[in-house]
Amino acid sequence: MIYALGAFDGFHLGHQRLLDKARKLGAANGEGWGVITFANHPQTLFNRENFRSLFSDGERDLIAGYLGIPKMIKLPFDRMLANMSPSEFVDFLTIKNHVSGLVVGSNFCFGRARTGTPLDLALLCEARGWSLEVIEPCMIGGETVSSSAVRNLIVRGQIERGTALLGYPFIISGKVIGGDGRGRKLGFATANLLVDHWKVYPARGSYAAYAFAGEKWRPAALNIGYNPTFDLARRLRCEAHIIGFEGNLYEKEMRLFVFAKNRDEIKFECEGALKAQLERDMRNIKNLAEGYMMDNISVFRGFESLF
Repeated sequence: MIYALGAFDGFHLGHQRLLDKARKLGAANGEGWGVITFANHPQTLFNRENFRSLFSDGERDLIAGYLGIPKMIKLPFDRMLANMSPSEFVDFLTIKNHVSGLVVGSNFCFGRARTGTPLDLALLCEARGWSLEVIEPCMIGGETVSSSAVRNLIVRGQIERGTALLGYPFIISGKVIGGDGRGRKLGFATANLLVDHWKVYPARGSYAAYAFAGEKWRPAALNIGYNPTFDLARRLRCEAHIIGFEGNLYEKEMRLFVFAKNRDEIKFECEGALKAQLERDMRNIKNLAEGYMMDNISVFRGFESLF
């Protein structure tokens, strides 16, 4: 088996180059291919209080399905794995898996204290009779595509640039929980999603998204913030109005595919001013959504096939 090897927090366009190479090598050699990654990002062990993943484990599985990854091995990144020498780590890969070749990025580091480099990996692979392909970074508009770059863009609310590096919309998923009902009173009922405190969320504001609800894709107005108009929320809230949908989503799992920022979070003087702004938001988001769907129909069809 040929395996692309890495942390893969996001499967962005740079990662997708590794997947493509592994796929082609597997086909050329008449064998399968897959991904070896970690069940938890290494930074959750070394920097747990400050690190936030781009995607939850379930979201990453969904993206893997969309990208057509046939096999994904997730290694638990714990102290035992972190303390392995580069040679021990490579041997560990073969305990339960047949490996004939690896594909890694040129910045790949492994083993205790990240002391193993691609050059070290090349020697270890040669000793075991494995092939090794080292892929150079992907550049878009003079910017290196990396999980860190995507993460920084998302947390600043620069969704359009972040999704350009991902190659698909940013995904937020969660169980729909009860809210305070103010959205319904204003004429814009919202589905409130349970916030994952170990995941990256965009900066506070209003965003354009899509949700698959009622057996079809529907535009969604997503709000992330603290409801400053009513001074109600002491914790981050993530709530979405699914435009044109009137069914019950309570206790169901919702996935939002976020693709553009609409505006910053605003504190309004009264409910009337808020309602007027929400009406403008819906018009703008519907216009944004129509154009985005037309340009990315194959992406949405790919994800829809997995639901």
